[in-house]
Amino acid sequence: MSDSQERKFFEDIYRIFSSPLSNIDCGEKCGAFNEYGVPVCCDVSLIVPSAYRAEWDYLKDVTDLWQPWRSSNPIDADLEDDVQDGQVLLKCLGYRQCQRQYRTMTCRAFPFFPYLDSKGNFLGLMYFQEYREYCWIISNLSVVTPTYKAEFQQAFNLLFNQYPESKESYAQFSSYLRKEKAISDDKIILLDFDDNVLLLDPDSEISYQVTYEELESFGPFSITKDLNFPDEDPI
Repeated sequence: MSDSQERKFFEDIYRIFSSPLSNIDCGEKCGAFNEYGVPVCCDVSLIVPSAYRAEWDYLKDVTDLWQPWRSSNPIDADLEDDVQDGQVLLKCLGYRQCQRQYRTMTCRAFPFFPYLDSKGNFLGLMYFQEYREYCWIISNLSVVTPTYKAEFQQAFNLLFNQYPESKESYAQFSSYLRKEKAISDDKIILLDFDDNVLLLDPDSEISYQVTYEELESFGPFSITKDLNFPDEDPI
């Protein structure tokens, strides 16, 4: 694919995957419990975004929002090893200077990633478990809109078609998580593309539908979830 075609691809995929994941400003919800009020998904000390190399080439040409991420801490060196092949780690100017139209795919997807079963079927959205106590959305999955889930599905299908190695990486990651969940005797929580929330057995891969009210909430959100303030509607 030529440079101009790569540019057009990411222009299109960004346009498709542009809706917020909820109608609530979730950054205000999690930021209240994070240092300096910074939304968790924008705190580079917690989460370092990545971009496909072609995506980074596109972003460099159209915005000053991003620059390569560097760390002098030897502990952080593992992040370079964990990133998918063909991706680079980036940092942005900060949430107060966000240019939403130029968010990376990983920014748009957070706290979710595509879940694939053992046959390679793209079944839905799974969240990164390590952020359960930081991300308000994970304790309030009911607010994720059908529009967002539909755009997530369309965008990643396009990405998988363009970069098959990315689909394989997510398939391997999903397989790894099934093994981890099986060891801990835990179920996988999945948002499907029919607006259902499912519990999936990691061994049999059989899933069944549950209600959002049955799901656990985490960290400080296990308390605030049950509180309704005068200026808020119940979740």
